[in-house]
Amino acid sequence: MMATKEEISESLSKLVGQAHSYAASLDLGPERIEAFELYEALRRLQRRGAASEMLAATNPLLAFSDDEDECEDDDDCDEDDD
Repeated sequence: MMATKEEISESLSKLVGQAHSYAASLDLGPERIEAFELYEALRRLQRRGAASEMLAATNPLLAFSDDEDECEDDDDCDEDDD
């Protein structure tokens, strides 16, 4: 049986709570920092539109741009200046 959107949201909410509890239980140090970073990433996924924002920010294909875009505001790209 496929989970509904509401069931997935509820599961994510429980996971966020568990991640926070785990992070808070750790002693100060790198492991605690990493645990809170995981908690924060999971928490942000609960916001509407967060998944598409994350995908856009981490998509390596969006890092490439056309050469024309790079020259748009750059005077050095003017081909008419000889």
